[in-house]
Amino acid sequence: MAGSGAGEGPTLIKQLAACDKSTRDRAVRSLLHTWLPSQAEVSDEEMKRLWKGLFYCVWHADKLPAQSDLIEKLSSVLPKLETGLSLQYFSVFLLTMRREWTGIDKLRLDKFYLLIRRFLNCFFVMLKKWSWDLDFTRRSIRVLVDGTFLADDKFQGNGVNYHIASIFLEEIRPFLPVKKEVVEVLLEPFVGIMGKVGDKVLVGKIRSNVFDVFVKMGRRFLELKRSGDEVDEGEDLVVLGTISLLMGFSAKFYELGSSADCCQGNRKVVLGLHEEFLKLEKDLTLLGIDVSIPEPNEGGEEDEVPELIPIASEMEVDDSDGVSEPAEVNANGSAKKALKKSKKAKKATRGSGKKTKKCKNAECSPADQENDVMVPAESANSSIEQNGDGHSITFTESVISNLQLQFEKVAAEVGLDGDVASACDLPKVNGAASKKRKRVKSVDGQKSQNGELTNQGDGEGGGTAKTGEKSTKRVRFSMKNNLVWKPHSPLPPQSLRLPPSVTPRGSALKKGIPPGPITEVPPLTKKVKKAKSVKKARKVIKSMYPLVKRTKKLKSVSS
Repeated sequence: MAGSGAGEGPTLIKQLAACDKSTRDRAVRSLLHTWLPSQAEVSDEEMKRLWKGLFYCVWHADKLPAQSDLIEKLSSVLPKLETGLSLQYFSVFLLTMRREWTGIDKLRLDKFYLLIRRFLNCFFVMLKKWSWDLDFTRRSIRVLVDGTFLADDKFQGNGVNYHIASIFLEEIRPFLPVKKEVVEVLLEPFVGIMGKVGDKVLVGKIRSNVFDVFVKMGRRFLELKRSGDEVDEGEDLVVLGTISLLMGFSAKFYELGSSADCCQGNRKVVLGLHEEFLKLEKDLTLLGIDVSIPEPNEGGEEDEVPELIPIASEMEVDDSDGVSEPAEVNANGSAKKALKKSKKAKKATRGSGKKTKKCKNAECSPADQENDVMVPAESANSSIEQNGDGHSITFTESVISNLQLQFEKVAAEVGLDGDVASACDLPKVNGAASKKRKRVKSVDGQKSQNGELTNQGDGEGGGTAKTGEKSTKRVRFSMKNNLVWKPHSPLPPQSLRLPPSVTPRGSALKKGIPPGPITEVPPLTKKVKKAKSVKKARKVIKSMYPLVKRTKKLKSVSS
């Protein structure tokens, strides 16, 4: 359809801008797969006409899937072309967008925003393909800046400049980290633009979306270094934070703000950025930390899987909290993960000591029941006997005594009375702990507080807990959750305005609210008073009317 002949060009452009979708799709396939890759050189006028057809090809694309597919096809060809042709293809794209920007209506604006974003992403893919060569990167960035921010084409396409300034850092972030020289080439034009451009909106976009982000990440990075926490080197906090601290932005902005070429309206903004970056650099010198930009990821390296540590042989009990920690650390860098897991276990054991699992069978062992009690390190290393498989644990008398001491210590810290029944004074049935351990504990607790209950057997203790005095369990009462609003049945007449009835339930009954519907009828006296006041006002108004008539008559007679 589209060959290399001169007469095929206008036909191809018409097909790209056709209203029929199938015609446009055939033209796009022919252009991207046959005609464009075969051209060694294309004139500027021909490339402009070609992009005029591609612009209206995107214009006619309807529905999001078709738009995304077309935009992906047009942008993905950028890294596949030759160096000169790809830069020409990109520069004419920017020129076309600025020329046609004022004619785009608000319904089609989103797909052209997406087109600009995808082209900027493929622009960085092209730079990465050429291994971030400094000369090629500098030349490409100059094409981007001259075609947008510093363009002298007299087109009113400022929206393109604003959008590129807003998304530049977002689109380049997946390609970071790169070498310091490359970062300087990529960001150097933005520093110069702050002093050359007179558009204050563009200056504000570049500041808020590029340099303010660097300042924010630099502050958070310094706070992270002060606290001593460790973060992965690929995180945004580390990558952007190190760039803000090491690129010397404060000196560059000071030089730009003090030069005679800087716009007077932008000087205050430039010197304000100088002060912010200077403060960051001073904080870095005060900390005395060596910071370097992370090395670029070449790819191909996979994370090594840490080896599993046997529990029986390489786990030791910590002396402070009774939490097991790994005694040895693998050489492949799994120490951080093991340390995080041990910290989580310590936080879990510092809780209130409540049991999370209850014994369902009466034959459960004392080790299962006393699962939540912290074991001292001395007794754990000396008195706990393990079998060869490392699963069953036998408690000796010394271990039980240590458990009792530890429980009393925890009870004293929580604030319980000293005569609370200990964990080892449990009633036993046939040598095993009873099911009613928690109920007996509550009964003994009431005895220590009231001094009225007497010692009873296991069965009597359970009965007392059910039928004796009030339980010590506190009921949290919420009027909102325990009052049910229901409409009247049958409904009252419309002239009588009554609120819906309220029926108490649950703990609302314990607060003294009687069962059944609660109705509140407003007193009728207030309504009567209001009616009287209205009537009085009306009488006053009526009494004024004859007076006005009389004054009018007097005026007519006198005249």
